[in-house]
Amino acid sequence: MGVLLFAALISSMLAWWLIAAPVAAFENSIKHPGHFGLLYVHMLGGSVMLFFGGVNLYVGATRKHFKFHKLVGRFYLLGGSIGAITAIALALSPAHKSDPSVVLTNLSSSLVMLALAWLAAAAMAYRAVRNRRFDSHRDWVIRSYVLAWAFVFCRLASRVPAVAELGGGQAFIWLSWVAPLLLCEVAIQWRAGAKEPRRPNSQRGSE
Repeated sequence: MGVLLFAALISSMLAWWLIAAPVAAFENSIKHPGHFGLLYVHMLGGSVMLFFGGVNLYVGATRKHFKFHKLVGRFYLLGGSIGAITAIALALSPAHKSDPSVVLTNLSSSLVMLALAWLAAAAMAYRAVRNRRFDSHRDWVIRSYVLAWAFVFCRLASRVPAVAELGGGQAFIWLSWVAPLLLCEVAIQWRAGAKEPRRPNSQRGSE
């Protein structure tokens, strides 16, 4: 688990340096006229979500420093909620659209659905822990963190020229979160479909 936490933090730092650092340093404010403030808030929320999400999964899985689990989890949910809500606002805004009068394009609708999927997973995780359904809480937190990384993966992949061949990246942004979420669901539910362990004959006979 220590190796996984280290990998999560290193990859998060790399992603942050590539995506969030230019926004944090105001280097590309000229490229985002009229909505840079909203983008900056989105960057802050996404940064909190990315780093605290990895730490929260580590604490929850290892039970080390577990007294901080609730606090770290609250930071994760708060930062993620801010990041997802501002992502929806940016997707619905005229920013970077060839036709500002069009509210929902294929690209913006997929981003809105991704943000709503994260908010739904986070809400389910919160509801589960409030009802002391800790196994369900763990699974929903894992799903939400996979969706959090889908935001990052979309931004990184959009810089690869070959992605443009997939409908200008519009098809890819759907695949970038639907496919990982499907694989995550298979991994979470894998044991549920396994064979039940055989009980001793003596035990079955006693029934």
